[in-house]
Amino acid sequence: MFIDKATYKKYRATPSMRQAAAELIQINPEAHGSFDYASVKLNAENRCPFLSAENLCDIQGQHGEGLLSQTCARYPRALVRFDGKMQKGLCMSCPEAARLVLLKPELLPAPDRPRYSQFTMESAQDSAAASSADVIRLLRAFTLEVLQDRSYPIWQRLFLLGTVCRRSHELIAARASGQIARLLAQHATMIGDGRLRPHLDGIPARPALQLGLVIQLIDRRFQLGQPQPRFAACVTNLLLAIGHTAEGMLLPDSAERYQQAYLDGYVPFERANPSFMENYLLNYVFATGFPITASFDLVQRSTDPLLNYLLMTLHYRLLHSLLIGDAFRIGAGFSTTDAIRTVGAFARAVEHNVKYSDAIMSLVNSLELQSTDGLAALLRN
Repeated sequence: MFIDKATYKKYRATPSMRQAAAELIQINPEAHGSFDYASVKLNAENRCPFLSAENLCDIQGQHGEGLLSQTCARYPRALVRFDGKMQKGLCMSCPEAARLVLLKPELLPAPDRPRYSQFTMESAQDSAAASSADVIRLLRAFTLEVLQDRSYPIWQRLFLLGTVCRRSHELIAARASGQIARLLAQHATMIGDGRLRPHLDGIPARPALQLGLVIQLIDRRFQLGQPQPRFAACVTNLLLAIGHTAEGMLLPDSAERYQQAYLDGYVPFERANPSFMENYLLNYVFATGFPITASFDLVQRSTDPLLNYLLMTLHYRLLHSLLIGDAFRIGAGFSTTDAIRTVGAFARAVEHNVKYSDAIMSLVNSLELQSTDGLAALLRN
């Protein structure tokens, strides 16, 4: 958890906080600015040492809100400046925030126009000389359109978005970002008229490749330190579902077990709660500033839509797989309460771990996730 520079100085200047600040807060040598100037040393249970036994903040209790860091003062709000305006997402590590976001049948209001109607060849011609800000604005609008298009299953929506982000990355690299508006218009037409459905429906599931990726994602997280017990329990449930051995080996039928756990355990929950993962992704967009940033804590910013897309889908893949594991363990009684607990554990262990984004990005090039086959293996259950 980050402590901004101004707050750190307040702690050192407050007599009753000075010793605790020296013992429990360390200067961050890799700080990108004043926001992540220092960080709190978590205790053996991976909890903030300033939390009381009742999970209340001792700093706020003793000194009031004025001594809270920027991170704590805004929690569970995720505030991001986008297109000159402050937008708000919520941190899914807060159970109440997760309930508010994930259980809404419609997280965003329905548009008062046909879907994709804002992306036309006529408007694309007018946008030939679009600025970089205009391009980002268009990509954001397209992202929201695709993610809410329930005529496609969620994995297909992400797959379609991935093809656009990959091609946008290529155009930006070629200094041809003015063609992105035309790219979006073309894809909007193909998605809207359904001509891509036969191809998407024909993409086979590749559970062995997907499971191998998930195991690597989990290993990367544990290499960064022992996560909280709830996240470790979610991992254990997934490993039990796939028959993972104590020696760390996958059984010959692990991929089949994984696919069956998805079909038997998670699919009934998904059918009963079709907006659950859609809402997670929509909130991710607003909480991180997608497609122009890759960090919940706004530390590592990027304007590469492909990089940020891959980070989003890797988060999706790991969370989705952990939900499969928990649904397998609990069985028919797997509920939204259970799912929100899983999301909360995931958010605390993954989304709030700044180093994790760097750690998992090393997988991207090695596994060629940018390719069509790579995206399909990542997303298709």
